[in-house]
Amino acid sequence: MSDVAMKYFYATAIHGSMRAASQKMNVAVSSVSRQIAQLEAAMGMPLLETGRRSVKLTTAGQMVFDYYQAQMADREAFAARLEALRGMRMGTVEMAVGEGCTVQAVQGVLDTFQSRYPGVELALHSVSTAELLRMVVDDEVHIALGALIPCDPKVRVRTTARQPLVVVSRPDHPVAKRGAVTLQDLSAHDLCLSPRDTRIRQLLSAAEMRHQVWLRATITTNSVHTMRELALSGRAAAILPRAAVLADLEDGCLVATPLCDVEADSTTVDLVTRLGRQLPHAATLALSLLEQQVHRWGQGGGQAGVRPERRVGPSLVVEAVA
Repeated sequence: MSDVAMKYFYATAIHGSMRAASQKMNVAVSSVSRQIAQLEAAMGMPLLETGRRSVKLTTAGQMVFDYYQAQMADREAFAARLEALRGMRMGTVEMAVGEGCTVQAVQGVLDTFQSRYPGVELALHSVSTAELLRMVVDDEVHIALGALIPCDPKVRVRTTARQPLVVVSRPDHPVAKRGAVTLQDLSAHDLCLSPRDTRIRQLLSAAEMRHQVWLRATITTNSVHTMRELALSGRAAAILPRAAVLADLEDGCLVATPLCDVEADSTTVDLVTRLGRQLPHAATLALSLLEQQVHRWGQGGGQAGVRPERRVGPSLVVEAVA
């Protein structure tokens, strides 16, 4: 079997169409189609069911997909062992940061990691929760961190911290002067909220429905950085997990006011990897530092620990996805 053909087939399965795969890999669609046709000829059976806009794996196609994914994992494990022998002088750790978290929240951990292993590149992707899960399952990232990550049979939660939603505002904001606030209290204030398709907003919407109180979102954004900036400017208060703005809270630039009407145990920050994946040595070391950080968050704002396995992809590169 041609490795190129397998690579093109895998990319087509991951991205849903030959055109999308060709764009991602920067090759002609005809090249992708030809390689897949040759692979199907070698297998003696079709691997893809082609629709008008997307492709679907046949039973044989799913077997080939699983085989190639396992083969890539084995190659990565072999490379990891060589990497460890080279004394961590090179390598890349791919990490996704999802809704309710920021790179700043784990900046101290990343700085510590890079000071110890300056030759290892950290590639960070800021994505939605749905994209985070996809990247973990498809082995596009080694580690992922996010709030309210839903259960998935292919994803393992390495550790988790309870992080109740809080109202984030400047110290001189009226909300900051309260010991705690209700949805009714917040309904009179300008708020910056997550979009309605995000997990945090869905949790808020459920609370609004229970209490028959509706919040007024003057600004909606999926960027935690933007929410933080708006809170710092005093233009609006934001609703986020505490860990998203921990550095600002410690500096006194922002204040976190407890939100009464949302159950405290319903919001967590989770650190996840793909179930069964053997991580490269560098990613394993980064994961260990991150586990310690998430555990500290839990100790500081609730209880943290390792859940039962939930079966749920010298520089720093940050990629933001709207």
